Amino acid sequence: MKKTQGLQLATVITGFFIALFFAKCKQEPLVINTSSNVNITSYLDKYPEQFSLFRKMIERAGTDGFLQAYGKYTLFLPTNDGVKAYLAKAGKNSVDDIDLGELKDVVNFHILNDTISTSKFSDGKISALTLQGQYLTTGVTLAAGITKLTVNKQGDILTSNVRVGNGIIHVISQVLLPAKNTLAKMIESDPNYSVFTQALKATGWYDSLNVIPSNNPIATRKFLTVLAESNSVLNAAGFPDFISLKARLSPGSGDPKNVMDSLHTFIGYHIIPGANYLADFATLTSLNTLAPPDILNISRSAGNILINDIVFNGIYEPGSLISRSSSDLSASNGVLHAMAPYSSTAGITTGHFAIKIRKPVPVYWDVCDFPEIRAIPSIFRQAGSASTYFSKYSATDQPISGWDWERKSSGTPTAPNNKYDQRYLNYTGACYNDVLNPSISIPTAANSGAGLNSWIYMKTPVIVKGRYKVWICYSRDSQGGGDYPLGRRVQCRVLVDGVTMAKPFDFSEPPPIVPTMSELESQGWKYYMSNPVVATAPSSKPFIGKLVGIVDIAVTNVHQVRLEVIQGNQSLDRNKLDMIHFIPTDWPSQVLPRFRPDGTQDFTPIP
Repeated sequence: MKKTQGLQLATVITGFFIALFFAKCKQEPLVINTSSNVNITSYLDKYPEQFSLFRKMIERAGTDGFLQAYGKYTLFLPTNDGVKAYLAKAGKNSVDDIDLGELKDVVNFHILNDTISTSKFSDGKISALTLQGQYLTTGVTLAAGITKLTVNKQGDILTSNVRVGNGIIHVISQVLLPAKNTLAKMIESDPNYSVFTQALKATGWYDSLNVIPSNNPIATRKFLTVLAESNSVLNAAGFPDFISLKARLSPGSGDPKNVMDSLHTFIGYHIIPGANYLADFATLTSLNTLAPPDILNISRSAGNILINDIVFNGIYEPGSLISRSSSDLSASNGVLHAMAPYSSTAGITTGHFAIKIRKPVPVYWDVCDFPEIRAIPSIFRQAGSASTYFSKYSATDQPISGWDWERKSSGTPTAPNNKYDQRYLNYTGACYNDVLNPSISIPTAANSGAGLNSWIYMKTPVIVKGRYKVWICYSRDSQGGGDYPLGRRVQCRVLVDGVTMAKPFDFSEPPPIVPTMSELESQGWKYYMSNPVVATAPSSKPFIGKLVGIVDIAVTNVHQVRLEVIQGNQSLDRNKLDMIHFIPTDWPSQVLPRFRPDGTQDFTPIP
């Protein structure tokens, strides 16, 4: 048997575990075996001094036969000591005394119809369901300087990754017990959630959370996730009891069971389709709720998972914290998480959250403003022409969070070559005196070697659901080979959340030469900078905005803008993208405000 100790354990455990295992603390050894000559049942027979009691359990449950047959299984195998502890707690003298239905549930809760090694574990649920129909979770505990890998917060892994002929075995210290309570019963049984429970019952959501998966006819609701607010969280938010909560959200003769009632939608906003554990939240940016179309924004900060922690219309709105210590609680039909107070730069939030009623407002998006460039203060919005590149070194690399483009860098971190990289450039006259040089173009017959990325997509700020006109704002420039419509012009189609806008735009395209700004707007153009250079010929280099289409934003959230090259290739970083404006179609003006180079707004009209 091969023993794996200390830092070597990190080779079989990913993500969250790696950080813990690199800590210089004492760790218990995990033993990795290979026994390919026998199948699972025969392996138990081979070591009766360790596993005879669980062998008896699978025999009574009728699973010993298929665990001996060909297949791909994972078994979490409790030792004899673990089974004895289970029997003692249940008040049983032997395996024969266990109710057969309960026994089958318990045994099936230890088996996955897939081979899952510890390298596939994360700090949360295992991706495959057990044969019993619930998820298992894994995690790490640290006690007395010893790091232990745990399953379902019930047992420690003693020996991992035992390879047998039909799968893999992980030896564990205790018998794992499936959740018996539904989410509704689990929440009701905790006195800390008494107000939340009253709200569940008043709105009818209690009944929705009290259905086991096999009895639920709605496929998307077989498993659910609840973000519950405790009495202390609600009290801190000004709701000491259910009466005060109902008075605020469903006053007078309001009917909380009505799907349009605010108390009904408040609870629905705390329920998410699917079983979403903390490990799932760690990879998501948003989640649908049972109060559609309203979604939850998910973000992470310093190891915390936050709900609706966003910047809206330039103002930071601190979010609510999911308590790690009180979350990831499995129910028979999903998982329960607890909300908690969160301390941020903007103050302390209580853990309470609700749907915010927002009306569509303009989003004047400076595409040159994102966290990764702000992290370089020596470059960000500095006078002159300083610039920096953002390089993608693998297919999954995201040097700008939420952005992506077609090709990885042609260089390496130690030997950069910025041919396919995105460039931030300080550029006098633009909004905040900076622009983005999107490295996008496709080869042409005249210039076959100049192909860069054929597409790029970017993550927007939060946009409120509504109907918007979309303006692409850029510094027009010729791109080699002559002025528009000649030359190596880069023309792009624009897609918002996959919807193609009506008109393309061209980085070298000048606006029409017209006598008034109103006539210019009527043709789908505007000057978005204050005191602009007005185009007088195709060679002019104004800061110009082109209306590319109208989009219906379905949900309040961040969204995706994608530029796809239709034709042309650039020369010398002459794609100069400055801003993208999303302006409600019924807003008083699509033209004002204009922007000064320092970023302030100018409402002075231009004739």
